[in-house]
Amino acid sequence: MDSEHTARECRPWSNFDGLGHLYHFRPEYPPRVAKQLRSMLSSSVGGNIIEVGAGTGLFTRSLAAVFGSSFRVLALEPNDDMRRHAETSTPGQMPITYANGVAESLPAEDASVQLIAAASAIHRFDRPLFFQEVRRVLQKNGVLALIQYQPYDRGSSFADRFLSIIERALPSYDRHRSSKPEGGYFEFDILADLQAEGALEDVRRDTFLFSEIIDWERFKNQALSFTTIQKAIGNKGKKAILSELSELFDRSQSAEKCVDMPFEVEVITARRV
Repeated sequence: MDSEHTARECRPWSNFDGLGHLYHFRPEYPPRVAKQLRSMLSSSVGGNIIEVGAGTGLFTRSLAAVFGSSFRVLALEPNDDMRRHAETSTPGQMPITYANGVAESLPAEDASVQLIAAASAIHRFDRPLFFQEVRRVLQKNGVLALIQYQPYDRGSSFADRFLSIIERALPSYDRHRSSKPEGGYFEFDILADLQAEGALEDVRRDTFLFSEIIDWERFKNQALSFTTIQKAIGNKGKKAILSELSELFDRSQSAEKCVDMPFEVEVITARRV
C-alpha cells in the first residue's frame, strides 16, 4: 500500500480539503432539530455540548442559538479548511469553541457532557471507538444525537435525476450508501448499532422534509460541496459533470429560473443509561 493511500486512510476527513467555501451554499439545518434536542434536555439549565465533525459550523450555530449562553459548545473538526470557515462564519458572541479533534478521542472529563451531536458525520467515524467515548463522557440521561439530511428523491424527479448523475459517474456508489472512512461506500444500520449499546436506551429515529428554492448558482455550488460530486468529477471531468447538472437544471427550472430541491432530515437520538 503506497504512503499516499495510507495517509488518506488515516485522515478520512482529507477529501474535504478546499470545500469549506462551498458549504456557504448548503442549506442550514432546520432549527426544529436543535429545538427537539433542547426539549430532551429540558431539565438541564446549562452545561456542556460536544459536536463532532462540525465542518463549517452549520449545525453548531443552530445548537448555540437554541440552547443559549448557559451551554458551552465545543465543536470538533479535524479538517483545517473547514474549521477556518467555521470560525470566520460564527459571530463572536456565540458560546462556541472550535477545536481540532476527532470522534474517537473526545477532549472531555468522564460524565461531564449533556449532549454529544454529530451532523452528517457518523459514517466517517470509527464507530466502536466513538461509542466507547460516548459512554465515557456522557452524563446519566445525557443525549447522543446523530443528524443528517439528504436530497429526497421519492416524489421529486429533480432530486432523483440529480442523484442518478452521481450514480452513473461512480459505479461503486448508490444513493443508499455512505462513504467509508477508508474510502469506498457501504450501508450500515446506525439504529441497530445504538440498540446494541448496553449503555444507551430510548433509541429513536425521527424524519421530516424541507425544501429550498434555489437558482443555478446556488444549485451548482451546493452540488460541488458534495464529496460524491467531487469524486464524480475525478472520474468524468468537471466540464462533463457541470454540463449534466446544467442540463438537469434547465429542464427543471421554473419561470423564475429556480428549482425546488427537497431534503429529508433524519434525527436519531439515544440516552445514556
